[in-house]
Formats: sequence, C-alpha cells, structure tokens
Amino acid sequence: QISDVHLGPYMDLEDLRILLEEAAATKTDMLVITGDLFDNDPMNFKAINMVNEYTESFPQGIYYCYGNHEHLRGFAGIEIGLAQTKIHVLKNTNEYVEIAGEKLYFAGVDYPMDREHFADMQEIYMDLAVKDIPENSPVILLAHHPDFFDSAVKRNVQLTLSGHTHGGQIGIMGVPIVPPVFKYMRGLYQQDKNYCYVHVGNGSWFPYRFGCPPEIAVFTLEG
Repeated sequence: QISDVHLGPYMDLEDLRILLEEAAATKTDMLVITGDLFDNDPMNFKAINMVNEYTESFPQGIYYCYGNHEHLRGFAGIEIGLAQTKIHVLKNTNEYVEIAGEKLYFAGVDYPMDREHFADMQEIYMDLAVKDIPENSPVILLAHHPDFFDSAVKRNVQLTLSGHTHGGQIGIMGVPIVPPVFKYMRGLYQQDKNYCYVHVGNGSWFPYRFGCPPEIAVFTLEG
C-alpha cells in the first residue's frame, strides 16, 4: 500500500518513479493506492501513465480509490485518464481476484466532499461498494478517510486500508503533535475480528516530516 503522494511542490514525477520502483521491488502480488496521488493538474496525466506502466510489476494488478485532493485538482480529467489504463479504479464499486479457487473481494469508496453530509454519504458509498458481494466473503476495503472503518465493521469487512491523516506528519515517539487529530490516526486498529490500517502517507502537506517517515506498507494475507 502507498497513499497520499500529493504530487506537487514537494513530490515530483521523479519522486513518484522512485516510489513505484521501491514498491515493485517488494515483489508483492498487488499494489493498492488509497487516494491523494494525483494532486497537481499539470502533472496528473503524466503521473497516470507512469503508474499504468507498473501494472505488469504486480501480478494481481494495481487497485486505487480516490481521495479528497483528486476532487480538487482536475477530477474530470483524472477520471478520463484512468479509464484508459489497466489500473482498477474502485469508486463505490467492488471487484474480486481469484486465488486458489477462492474469491477475494476488493471494494473501494469515493471521498464524500460534502462535509455537512459526510456521515450520510459515507454510509451510502459503503452500501454501493459492497453491493452484491456474497455474505461471509473475504473483503478488503480501500477508503481514503479512515472513518470508513466504522462503516466497514458494520458490514463485516475484514480489512480496511486507508490514509488521509499523514500520521500527523510531525510527531514525537509516534505521537502526533499537530492538529487535526483523527479518530484513527496511524497504524493498525482492531474492532472484534475487523482491522484497519491507516497509512502515514508518502508525500507531504509541507516540506518536511518529523518522527513520521513515509512508508510502503506490505501485508501478507493468510486464510
């Protein structure tokens, strides 16, 4: 998993290339990107093509959900560009991969941009994302905002992968010291048998990080 690259002043296309090379070097079966990648209108199309170049590096493909910044930086063009690639865009939809004869579902939600009705849209988007998934199927949710974890638990989604928070970006001994503070801030959370991982991000809101280095999160699924 990578997240929150935030192409722009502090993360350029060469930085994205390095990140994708590092992700490919993990030799994982799949890459998931949990939003806020295409964040600079002049760079977006080149970035889309660059990510698409790496689909062959991951046998099960690249899966992606939108963050809030895509909606602020040429969203219509991003959608058109992605539609021409092999990247699996999950916008309130789901797909599955078949492993050893078993289906593993990936659901993805869009980012509700109406803050006043965020909670309501969150539930609507979740219902759409898991629609028609057979009961008791293994499901992984891609959701930029980690608050979706609560909605995922209600629907027995076993794993939610999110981002958005940057892990606080500045912290001491793993504890963020700057607002905003989110309910789910960074790392692994658990409710009953359901889990959420909040990625700390690969880009920046401002020129530096402290006590919260960027990461490529690697997961091994067993079952």
